Amino acid sequence: MINKISKCEICPHNCKVNRIDGKIGRCRSGAKAKIALASLHYFEEPCISGENGSGTVFFSNCNLRCIFCQNYEISTNNIGKEITIEEFSNICINLQNKGADNINLVTGTPYIPHIVK
Repeated sequence: MINKISKCEICPHNCKVNRIDGKIGRCRSGAKAKIALASLHYFEEPCISGENGSGTVFFSNCNLRCIFCQNYEISTNNIGKEITIEEFSNICINLQNKGADNINLVTGTPYIPHIVK
């Protein structure tokens, strides 16, 4: 599935850049997943936050460029840390161990192959 970013067609923009070779797609994402924040999040609707909080992973970058994005700095300014697939897995397990009622992936589209793996 990771080869899907060698000629990127992950989102409807179909920019076709080779993110594995260091090119940056329309979403500004590269070869590795990049996250800005992972934590228990209590500030959504109760059906999302649950009793113990939502294990929220805020991915960096986004393919949408919504004009009124509430996560503008994360989705547009390329802030965050690149992580391996194993590190992503460990982040999710850590959130689960903290009692998260769910795992909430915010703006994960550019990293779907990484998430699936």
